[in-house]
Amino acid sequence: MQINPIKHFTFLRGINVIKIFTSYFLSILLKRPIVWGKPITMTVEPTNLCNLKCPECPRGISALTRNAGNISFETFKSIINQVYKHTFYIQLFFQGEPFLNKDLFQMIDYAKSKKMFVSISTNGTLFAEEMVSKLSNSPPNKLIFSLDGLDEDTYNKYRQGGNFTKTLEGLELISKIKEQKKSEEPFIELQFLVMKHNEHQLPQLNDFSKNYLVDKLKVKSIQVYSLEGAKKFVPKNPKYSRYVVKENEFKIKSKLTNRCFTLWKNILITWDGRVVPCCFDKDAIFEMGNINKETIYSIWKSKKYFNFRKSVLNNRKNISICNNCSSGLRL
Repeated sequence: MQINPIKHFTFLRGINVIKIFTSYFLSILLKRPIVWGKPITMTVEPTNLCNLKCPECPRGISALTRNAGNISFETFKSIINQVYKHTFYIQLFFQGEPFLNKDLFQMIDYAKSKKMFVSISTNGTLFAEEMVSKLSNSPPNKLIFSLDGLDEDTYNKYRQGGNFTKTLEGLELISKIKEQKKSEEPFIELQFLVMKHNEHQLPQLNDFSKNYLVDKLKVKSIQVYSLEGAKKFVPKNPKYSRYVVKENEFKIKSKLTNRCFTLWKNILITWDGRVVPCCFDKDAIFEMGNINKETIYSIWKSKKYFNFRKSVLNNRKNISICNNCSSGLRL
């Protein structure tokens, strides 16, 4: 099965895509931000709470300084009402486990009622029978299911606090109910973070995903924040690493060109209303504004956003969050 977000286009959304692409390429040529359109896609954080303690996740190691909490449905509804005419794709995840927010299924239904494509990423640990039943009644268009090990030992080395057996049972239950209902939703993408301790399992992945009726398998490189973490988790095979790791340093392999399409196409909103440039700003260091004080589009076209885009176009390597960016890397 294939997914096609393009079918969620309307005339206004299509025109908006043309405006964004055109103004982005003009911005690169002129080295000056021009933003004619509105966000094509958006990311909304349902919660930054999580039930796991993954050792290289800022939430898992309690490194986030911003407050923890859940977005309310009313706030979410206000966001959607502001953007749905021009924005066709929404990701309901950032930091935290989305399914910890009790209003998540209501959010899925509301976004889909506006003909938006809904994607959610989960650690997959909460899918007992009741949760799967709710998921089958209010499915996102796409469900990214993270499973970073094919046995108890490899899984627990990173997904600390999770239960490998119960997580697999949840994945199997989702797949079976989907098959029973003959439903195309959710499109299930199995995500496997390649790390030093699990890279030997890569040859088994294709057969494993077929056994669980997964629609797509995605192999992804791990993001780390310290030399210690790099030495412990970055895989030996350079094909699956986003870093060059040396004895006393590690650095991203991707060339930091002075451009970033994300700043033109996507807007990211944290659970408490902060707008940040992208998913690498985990702690909202570069806050562009707050939707509880301003409209989304006034922030999108603000002087602060303009200046940030300009700094990316002129000297991106001087921006701290860009120095861990995997944009341009392909596994």
